Amino acid sequence: MNNPCIRCGKQRIESKSWEEKMGASVITYSLTVCPDRDCQKIVDEEIAERKEKADLILRKKEEAKLAREKLIATN
Repeated sequence: MNNPCIRCGKQRIESKSWEEKMGASVITYSLTVCPDRDCQKIVDEEIAERKEKADLILRKKEEAKLAREKLIATN
């Protein structure tokens, strides 16, 4: 399987795998990481920043929705 690192292009390696049972099915999960620890650390930081930014956008969107609903309710 070809799974290069998004930052450096090195072939990612499996660091952890586990199975979970859902009903009658068994699902196998695997976590892959860059073999370069410093690169993986940077990738993890970038992903965390993107997630934080997305969460902030969702929170602001929800706050705006609540503000609109409150404005409509008062009219």
